[in-house]
Amino acid sequence: MHNSISSPAHAAGRRRLHYPRLPLSERQAAWVTRILMVLAPLLSLTLVETLNYNNPWTDFSPLQIGLNLVWYYLLELLFYFLFRRRTSAIKWGLGIAWGLGCANHYLIFFRGRTLFPSDFLTLRTAANVAGNYDYTPDASQVVTLIIVLACILLVYTLPREARHKFSWKRFLPTAAAAGVFLWVFFGTGFLTWANIEPSMWTTRGNGLFLNFTVCLKYMHVEEPEGYSEQAAAAIAGEYSDGAAAGEQPVNLIVIMNESFSDLSVLPGVETNQDAMPFFRSLTENTVKGYAYSSVFGGTTANSEYEFLTGNTTAFQPAGTVPYQMYVRDGDPSLVGQMKTLGYRCVAAHPYYSSGWNRVAVYNSFGFDEVYFQQDFQNKTYMRGDSRTGYITDQCNYENLVRLYEEKQPGEKLFVFNVTMQNHSAYNMSWQGLDREVWLTGALEGKFSTVDQYLSLIYQSDKALEYLITYFQQVEEPTMILMFGDHQPQVATNFYTTVLGSSPDPQLAQKKQMVPFLIWANYDIPEEQGVELSLNYLSGLLAETANLPMTGYQQFLQDIWAQLPVVNTVGYRDGEGNWYGENAKLAGQAAQAAEQYRIMQYNNTFDAGNRIERFFQLNG
Repeated sequence: MHNSISSPAHAAGRRRLHYPRLPLSERQAAWVTRILMVLAPLLSLTLVETLNYNNPWTDFSPLQIGLNLVWYYLLELLFYFLFRRRTSAIKWGLGIAWGLGCANHYLIFFRGRTLFPSDFLTLRTAANVAGNYDYTPDASQVVTLIIVLACILLVYTLPREARHKFSWKRFLPTAAAAGVFLWVFFGTGFLTWANIEPSMWTTRGNGLFLNFTVCLKYMHVEEPEGYSEQAAAAIAGEYSDGAAAGEQPVNLIVIMNESFSDLSVLPGVETNQDAMPFFRSLTENTVKGYAYSSVFGGTTANSEYEFLTGNTTAFQPAGTVPYQMYVRDGDPSLVGQMKTLGYRCVAAHPYYSSGWNRVAVYNSFGFDEVYFQQDFQNKTYMRGDSRTGYITDQCNYENLVRLYEEKQPGEKLFVFNVTMQNHSAYNMSWQGLDREVWLTGALEGKFSTVDQYLSLIYQSDKALEYLITYFQQVEEPTMILMFGDHQPQVATNFYTTVLGSSPDPQLAQKKQMVPFLIWANYDIPEEQGVELSLNYLSGLLAETANLPMTGYQQFLQDIWAQLPVVNTVGYRDGEGNWYGENAKLAGQAAQAAEQYRIMQYNNTFDAGNRIERFFQLNG
């Protein structure tokens, strides 16, 4: 006969674990849980930002604190209505917040940046490299985890809470209040009014939850006026892949030189000697001029993005960094174009891999090899040692030469190199740097940071001479493009002194000018005084190198004729008129800008309907 009585061991397996409970009445326990629901988000914010190397109560403004707390309370309320127990809401709210804070902690440690929504779109890529890191918890993780576990244990000691009945009277007002907040946050210009922008750096961040949701807001960009798949297809239909014609380089080296600029373009700036005499001397087999950057004093990654993609950050939300938010696996770029043409594609940056999400972006663009500071050989530093200084341009170029010398003869090589020597700050040690160039005239002796910067540029010019001289002796056709990413943030009052506090649009663009040159060790058409914005520069390079051009590059050449400069500061039209960023364009310039917006939106924000044949070579 079947025995219907379970064995003691079997029964114990089904029995709920019991915890010692505090001797509280149901009413007392309810008040305790209500108080804990109020306090738990405050604790969560403190613990998460401790993991984030911040003290929210001193590092953030009252508005930033308040907005962070709203998200913590919304998370807690979500769990309350999901499980209908205050104790569950407290436990899940604390646990999830700590888990996200811990994930953010590792991102800061491994990559030097905070958590972004796009990280959840690249989980597979993250899983592929997850085993390469050391996850040993540090003191902040251990201490905050102990606090979280202690709080959860405290909740478990309360009398068991019955599951609440769902109440529309409670839910509807809460949902309405949450809806109003979400509409204000995501659907209005509130964040712009509050001067809250996405940030990657924890030291000037908004707090994890606020920064994540600010980035989430900017992940979606409204369609530009006149956009439709049909409108994009009509524009794209006018272009096709360009055929190669003429000699092409076997080696194509692109150098984005950190903060490399020509301060002589600024009014009243005089120096004891030219800071870039070799650069200025190059005319044979050289195309040279000025590019207008969208950034000033920093945010190098945006200059990289504009050059490699042909997209302009002027058409993206202010304060955003596409490397953090808008780059996806396989996105069209100069790298993909070069790979289609049979080049081995190498990225090299003599600094940490943590900067600007470069590891993920370079992988998405398809570089075959990526090198960072630890991979450079025979390192030499300027303005400090390996802990405090930056690898010199000379050392950087010697490593580029090594890449060339180690390749197989005839192998097609494309190198994208971002230097580091001239990075701010400019009040650092002069170790390894001679004071050879300085301000004279009315500005002499007033800006020591500018003097250090000018001496750095002088050393960059010497290093460029070494690189060009080396490749002049090389038999393989080689082309080198060098350009600056932005002007330096030397001292705020330096720029107000030379430009004034409210410069007109043309004068304001002086801060955005960076020199560029395209040089080859074989015959190419020569040109001086070329002006364009950085988003057009890769197209000019492809044309000069006689490479087959994508439809997008050909399109951008036509846009360049009508809108030679487009950046976050403003525009210059084909007639030479300058406009501020919010000015209304007219005529052909307005039409060019509208078409550019349409095609960039199709490329960046409507990837599901992207016209791939237009943005990539079909070889």
